[in-house]
Amino acid sequence: MKRISLTFKKHQTTILLFSAVILGLCLLFLLLDVIGGIDKSKYKELTDMVIKVEHQDGTTETFTSRVFNFRSNEDVITIILPLDEEFRQHHQSINFFFYNSVVRAYYKDTLLVSYGENISRHMIGHIKVSIPIPPEAYGDEIRVQIYPRLNVLEDAFRTPLLMKEKDAAFFPVIGLEAFYVVFNAILIFSFLGIIIFAFLYKTVDVAREGTWLMMLIFAVTLWFLGNSGMLYVITASEDINAVGEYVGMFLIFTAAPLYASFETERPMLKKYLAVAGIVLFVVFWVCFICYILPTGFNYVWHLRQWQALQIVMAFSALISLLFPGKKKKNLSDHVMSYGFSAVALFGVLEQVRIIISAHVTEEWPMFMQRFIEIHFAILLILALVITLFTSYAIKVKYVLQKSLREQHLEMLAYTDNLTDIGNRQYLQKKLNELDQNREKDYAIIFADIDYLKYVNDNFGHEAGDELIKMVAAAIKEAVEGNSKGFVGRNGGDEFICVAIPARTAEGIAQDIRKNLEEIKRQENPPFPVSVSIGIAHYREIFTQTNFLGRRTIDSSNVIKLADERMYKDKCIQKQKLQI
Repeated sequence: MKRISLTFKKHQTTILLFSAVILGLCLLFLLLDVIGGIDKSKYKELTDMVIKVEHQDGTTETFTSRVFNFRSNEDVITIILPLDEEFRQHHQSINFFFYNSVVRAYYKDTLLVSYGENISRHMIGHIKVSIPIPPEAYGDEIRVQIYPRLNVLEDAFRTPLLMKEKDAAFFPVIGLEAFYVVFNAILIFSFLGIIIFAFLYKTVDVAREGTWLMMLIFAVTLWFLGNSGMLYVITASEDINAVGEYVGMFLIFTAAPLYASFETERPMLKKYLAVAGIVLFVVFWVCFICYILPTGFNYVWHLRQWQALQIVMAFSALISLLFPGKKKKNLSDHVMSYGFSAVALFGVLEQVRIIISAHVTEEWPMFMQRFIEIHFAILLILALVITLFTSYAIKVKYVLQKSLREQHLEMLAYTDNLTDIGNRQYLQKKLNELDQNREKDYAIIFADIDYLKYVNDNFGHEAGDELIKMVAAAIKEAVEGNSKGFVGRNGGDEFICVAIPARTAEGIAQDIRKNLEEIKRQENPPFPVSVSIGIAHYREIFTQTNFLGRRTIDSSNVIKLADERMYKDKCIQKQKLQI
């Protein structure tokens, strides 16, 4: 018990975070189900049926419920759906899904509708069957014949629904209304996330990981919407529904390894995931372009091999995320570890459900019949999205906090404590950047405080500090209002301003004196307040050095000339004072 308590305290934040997210989702689903749920009075489940499976060896199996299976794509499935007279209403239809098959519906010997026969470049996927009921069929039965294209039942056959033809468009989401809304929202936001992070891919570090994170979420969600048939609510096209499913599948085994490569710290695994992801990303686009162009290419060629590859890449990504090889884990890593444990569990259960679905019949125990109806894929996707979003958000928070700390430390390192402008180190850094960028259109303004020693000796060092701050404020305001340059305290009573473009230098110098006079008028200090200024342009130094045959010049040459001119200005100020 003590051990459990210690474990809870250690991971308390993670547990509470997950609990809050799950509780919030439950409340959201409950709200959406109440507001957007389809009224059960608008449809009726047709649970009474007889299903006959004729095998190629001539034998026939008969089932009296929807829980059945078949052996090969040579089998013929016949579903008899009796319609009681009490069901009679105008313009009704029978609706159900069947995976990758030819489906024909008859009333007596009259063909009512057929699906899966005339689809251009036929795609493997769920076919949404909607059978219009003729008025004379009530009190009789509808016969459905199914010719499967696969050797096994790909998914559990769910109960057909009788409903108005005008409401049949919403059949794919009945019982899943809240999930439909949430998954469409996830699909849209993840797509927007891909676009935003793609624009920031080269400039922001976390955007690279974020791009593949959003791609993975988008792919998984698109795959599920196609695989579950929910895309039929948007379009009636079987091709688009199936293409959505398989585009999602192709993107999963591309995005999963690329995202995982950012999380693992194992060098060989990181390289393997990154290379595999890039290669598969190229393969995806080649396949996509070939499909769009009139090449006749079909996504379902070598489908089982692609599915096997998907399993390999998804498993590789999952293992790398569960065991990233990090010596020190933070909250983001714990969220990833716990979250992907749930993802792995639901993934295994979903695969087991799909495998068992191909074999379960009405003779199996009831709990197994119920098991194959559970939507583990929904739980898997929700766990995946919650884990990825939460972990990434925490990681971004850590990155931002680290960046802010670094910026704060840099600010402290490059800021003069007394004046709150750049210090000598800041000036050196910015001047080096000028030289490295070979900036030419700039001027240096060298400013020196007059009589600072006199003020310190006669009015005290506090007065001297006040004088320095007054001059710094005047210089800062002048530079910020007129130039793209910068200013810093070079030490003691010296200030250096860089005016960009150079033509603004004289105006800045005038504003410095004007600002200083205004500050002097407002504060009325008991000590003298004035400054000597020297200005030098890069281009005049450049012209002089070319004339003298020297080519190597930098900001230090411009500063030297500005310093000399400042000294001349100081001498002029002293002469005026003596006069």
